[in-house]
Amino acid sequence: MLGSNYSVNLKYLTAADKYDRGDPMFNPAYYAFKILCRKHIQRPVCRVALGLFVAYSMASHADYKQIIDEGFWTSVYPNGGNTFYCETYFSKHSPILTVSHIYPTTWISKTLECRSERSCLRSNQHYQKILSDLHNMVPVESIYHFKLKDSIFGNLDTSIDKNECNIKKRYHIIEPPDTVKGDVARIHFYMHKQYNLPLNSSSLFLKTWSKEDPPSKEEIEKNRKIKEIQGNENPFISNPDLVDQLEF
Repeated sequence: MLGSNYSVNLKYLTAADKYDRGDPMFNPAYYAFKILCRKHIQRPVCRVALGLFVAYSMASHADYKQIIDEGFWTSVYPNGGNTFYCETYFSKHSPILTVSHIYPTTWISKTLECRSERSCLRSNQHYQKILSDLHNMVPVESIYHFKLKDSIFGNLDTSIDKNECNIKKRYHIIEPPDTVKGDVARIHFYMHKQYNLPLNSSSLFLKTWSKEDPPSKEEIEKNRKIKEIQGNENPFISNPDLVDQLEF
């Protein structure tokens, strides 16, 4: 346990923390604990407690930024990892990295009949909950996030060259590297099953991707961590054969 000599005065919060205090959901206890644990995140008490804060936020559809900070980067990738498409190693979160949603957020907002993603985020609690689901998030280089944002996944013919990260892109369609095609498919299946989000007959190629690229050790471990944090797993990772039961 952390000793009683550890204390935090809210007036010593960093500039970023003071900015966060503008949130209507600002919780002084959360931010005090965040500062206290900043240098001790590997201690079990800190990891468990921060995980509980994330779980609470998920339940109350609260602070999306908080979930990204503490749920994704701190709890899912506490020791770094590899970026999703390029498999570039990172030791910690930095400005050149960002979170990307595999099931497009534009599809989610359209399904919920919002005027825009921004209006959904402001007023639709169900959208906030779906947006905050860690199973739909992957770490990517910021430059690729902006290049690929709002694109859809699909198969492209051999005339399309791969870039340095083995990604093919033509207009609004992207074909990811073979090493993550199954990951992409299983995330789509999860979002469809968990939130009743649409998949249609044109998405049948995802079943092929899932079978040709079974879950890796890294994908299985990420699934385990997220289950510990938000309380549910992606069943298409723990039991890939479930894909055969999907009809769309």
